[in-house]
Amino acid sequence: MDRVQIDHTPIDVIVVDERHRLPVGRPYLTAAIDVMSRCVVGLVVTLDKPSATSVGLCLAHTVTDKRAGLEALGVDAVWPMSGKPRELYLDNAAEFKSEALRRGCAQHGIRLEYRPPGQPHYGGVVERVIGTMMQMVHELPGTTFSNPRERGAYDSDAKAVLTLRELQRWLTLAVACYHGRIHSGLARTPAGSVVGCGG
Repeated sequence: MDRVQIDHTPIDVIVVDERHRLPVGRPYLTAAIDVMSRCVVGLVVTLDKPSATSVGLCLAHTVTDKRAGLEALGVDAVWPMSGKPRELYLDNAAEFKSEALRRGCAQHGIRLEYRPPGQPHYGGVVERVIGTMMQMVHELPGTTFSNPRERGAYDSDAKAVLTLRELQRWLTLAVACYHGRIHSGLARTPAGSVVGCGG
């Protein structure tokens, strides 16, 4: 938890509402990644555009024990990574420069560091993990794929079946699988380097 990268992306899938199962749009993912272990330490899925609130929710998920959340989603998996980051490494988006984030991090002794503008490769750790997740999402019904050319004649709205909660459950299971797979850059699993961690 020495350095944690946080970033957002629109998720490449349309979700439906809980009651009528009608399309409501593309949600957003906010993810926090521990740079050393490559573990996903925080994850938030929301229909709201990225904001200081989604960053705060992601930080709250990062520092808390995941067991209650896993149980609430009905996910039988282990996600032991939690704790307070020493530093957040962020891009220069407005939500990462908000007064609320600055004050909250100062209060809890979390340093804020920003990527050099116009150099996205400095956020490569979180962007690679998010990219991997989006490739997996392309297999779900209602995917929008990465672009209109790739989507072709596929009707994402008509094929959508997952609610926001169901998508969150699926992403949580995907994270659990990711933590247990050998990472090519590490030559071990992300979870393998954090045995005994947690809040």
